[in-house]
Amino acid sequence: MKEYSIFISSSDAYADLWPVFFDLFHKYWPQYKGDIYLNTESKTYQHTKLNIICTNVGQHNSFGKTFKKGLDRVETDYVLLMMIDHIFMADVNHAKMIEYFNYFKDQNIDAMYLTQQGYRELEKTNFKDIDIIVPPTQFMFSFQISFFKKRVLKKMVLPHENPWTSEIYGSKRVNKMKLKFTCISKTAQLPIIYDLSGCLNKGKWLANAKEHLDSINYYVDYSKRGFYTKTQSPLKLRIKISLIYKLHYLKGRYWALFHQ
Repeated sequence: MKEYSIFISSSDAYADLWPVFFDLFHKYWPQYKGDIYLNTESKTYQHTKLNIICTNVGQHNSFGKTFKKGLDRVETDYVLLMMIDHIFMADVNHAKMIEYFNYFKDQNIDAMYLTQQGYRELEKTNFKDIDIIVPPTQFMFSFQISFFKKRVLKKMVLPHENPWTSEIYGSKRVNKMKLKFTCISKTAQLPIIYDLSGCLNKGKWLANAKEHLDSINYYVDYSKRGFYTKTQSPLKLRIKISLIYKLHYLKGRYWALFHQ
C-alpha cells in the first residue's frame, strides 16, 4: 500500500530545470522508490531511475488552478510537497524520512515542515525532533518541503492565488481553521538539505545554486536564464504588486463566503 506520494509544484516554463532537479533527486535520495507527481501543463518528462508521473493539467490562467488540478491527479491521501526550484544539496536521511512520516500519520498531523523557518513560538511534542507551530505566526503556510494531508493542502491554495499570496492568505486560513502544523526542531538535523531561498529568483539562477552544481561537476547552460542581480523594483511595479495582494484578498473573502 502506498503511504504517500511526492507532489512537485512546477509548470512547463521550468522544463529546462527538470533534468537538474531529478538528477540531483536521484543522486541524493536513491532509496526513494515511490511515485513522483510532476505538475505540468502539456509537456512530459521521464527519468530512467525515477517513477515520474506528469499531471498534464492543461493551460490555466492562474497558479492556484494549475496547482489544485495537479493535486487532483494524486492518488494518495498524503503528499510530500516540493517546489521545482528547490534542489537537493546533500544526501537525504531516508531512515528519518520514514520515521517522520510515520509520526506525522500516526499523530494525525495536518502538515509537517521538514525545515526550520524561525517560527515565533513552538511547543514540544512527545517526539524530541518535532515541534508544534503555535499560531498566529507568519508563514504558518509555506511551500517549503513538507508532509501534508492532501485535502488540507488543497485548502491552502485558492484558484485565483499565486504562490506569494497563497502563503500570506493561506497562513491566515491555517490560523482560523486551527489546524495542527508542525516542524523539525531546531536541535534536530534536517533530513533534506537544500537552500531555503531556492535556486532561482525571478526566473534567473542564484549564485548559491551554481556554487553547489559546480562543486559536483554538474554542467548547466546558465546562459539560457542568466544570473539574478538584486535591483530595486520600480515604483510602478511595487504599486502593481500591492494591488494584486489586495485583489487576491477580496477574491479570497468571496471564496470563503460561497465555498464553505
